[in-house]
Amino acid sequence: MDDAGVERLLGLAVADADPTDVMPPGWTLDRPDDFREFYRGFQDDAYEIVDGERTVGMIRLTAKGETGIWVARCARGHGVGLAALRRVIEEAPRRGVTTVFADTTTDNTAAMALLRKAGAVLDVDGTHVHARIPVPVEPCPSDGVDVG
Repeated sequence: MDDAGVERLLGLAVADADPTDVMPPGWTLDRPDDFREFYRGFQDDAYEIVDGERTVGMIRLTAKGETGIWVARCARGHGVGLAALRRVIEEAPRRGVTTVFADTTTDNTAAMALLRKAGAVLDVDGTHVHARIPVPVEPCPSDGVDVG
């Protein structure tokens, strides 16, 4: 993701996301430079989620296979997150990743449902959830959503 993508995500985060969805705890909307610095820190691993012509969120895939995602409120419930996660799983073998993993909490039921739909095995320890998604040999459908 380039600097222009970071700016689009910042605008989206301010307009249509909860700060806790898009940044580590403690970030507030009046600290845009912290947002820029955070996302520039993993630009090589982050992708804009684009539905049609508009940016609706972000997903990342690190070289170690860790993924994280957030989707703007306006795009939730339409399969955009699942399509983006499937694209990342499809991309994983090209990056040498054989298992995609994510961490969340038990109160994030939407993330847990998304991960299950993508084929994740969820390990729950108290309130912490660790998800593992084996990367299939065959590509999975991404339903026309682009990450880029």
